[in-house]
Amino acid sequence: MDKIDKIFSDDTHYRFLKINIAMLRYSGIWPFSPTDNIGWKIFNFIYKIFNFVVFIFYLMTVGADAVDNITDLTIVGYDGCFFFGTCAFVYKSCKYSALHDEIMKLVDEVYKPIDILLQSSVFLIPREKGVLPVRAIFPFDTTSSPNYELAMLYQTYCIFYCMMMMLVLDATAIGLMRWLTIQVMTLTINYKSCNNELTKRANIVLPPESTKTYKNIIASKVTDEELEISNFIPFQVTESQEINDDFYWRFKTCIKNHQRISKIVNNFNSIYSSIFLAQFAVSATIICLNGFVLILNSSNASNLVRFGIYFALCFGQLFIWCWYGNQLTSTAETMTYNQWMSGWECAYGKVKNNELRNLVTIAMMPAMKPFEFNAVGLFALSMPTLLAVVKSSYSMLILLTTVTEE
Repeated sequence: MDKIDKIFSDDTHYRFLKINIAMLRYSGIWPFSPTDNIGWKIFNFIYKIFNFVVFIFYLMTVGADAVDNITDLTIVGYDGCFFFGTCAFVYKSCKYSALHDEIMKLVDEVYKPIDILLQSSVFLIPREKGVLPVRAIFPFDTTSSPNYELAMLYQTYCIFYCMMMMLVLDATAIGLMRWLTIQVMTLTINYKSCNNELTKRANIVLPPESTKTYKNIIASKVTDEELEISNFIPFQVTESQEINDDFYWRFKTCIKNHQRISKIVNNFNSIYSSIFLAQFAVSATIICLNGFVLILNSSNASNLVRFGIYFALCFGQLFIWCWYGNQLTSTAETMTYNQWMSGWECAYGKVKNNELRNLVTIAMMPAMKPFEFNAVGLFALSMPTLLAVVKSSYSMLILLTTVTEE
């Protein structure tokens, strides 16, 4: 077992991560660990090559149909939705495969502090007989049996595999975003809890005891708004064992954790920023093409259902990413306020004035630039960004509609 397998448990924050990593390995996107059976490793390699060839051929068949009907914008828009969507999946898969070690390291950095913090239906689309689910041109006649059945099986596999693995890839990224935000939230609270005379430091308890406490909170049906952290929370076991628990030590500990989290956020952006940029560009294009196809084929019930679902999935994907990005930024924006409310005025006389002044002011300077998840530095994942994408897609839709009418 590799390093990440050793930290898996039945805790909630690991449950979905474990499923996602298993899916990535058995799907061929990620390799098995060095200690796994050689047979699984061979299967993993062959399956990876198989899927790569399958999806390249799939893109060629859909692209060929678009090129063959290049003068028909309706068909081009129809094919474009599936072509660009699949391109985004292939790009994500390649990035995940190439950056396996970096992502696993990032997972370890994000999830391990959480251990310490926790211890204190199927859509059926109506279609016409003999018509494939996705328009495509194959190098053989697909209107006769068994070619039709083979083409159906091939496209069904591609669509199912693509949708399933897109869910896994995005869920893995969202899990990292969510737990990073929780660490930032805890850090902001710790800054405000640096006065050891007013706020106690939380102790580290055994995992079974923390799990029992968590279950009791769930059973009592207490909402998030009714919960409030009232202690200084250690991020590491050594932080709970420090004897000199005063304002100076707590504030320096917060600065160290601030630097650690800042490094993790930078690592996350270096891995995922290009993926975010590609996904936003593809999703904006797909939303536009979906709207275009729906407007021109509003009387076709099959297209309404098919592209209505596709539109909802693309928009929902961007919404979730932007929502989590917005959560991180809005949480980090409270950092400087909580630093100022840390109780530094009570430390006068106990810490040298110049030393205290430098400690607080130096810590506030990097906090003035809030954490954010970004796409290659071009834009941050936030709700305003989502609105900008929707406006851009609408503008493209109007342009396509105008060109068609002319």
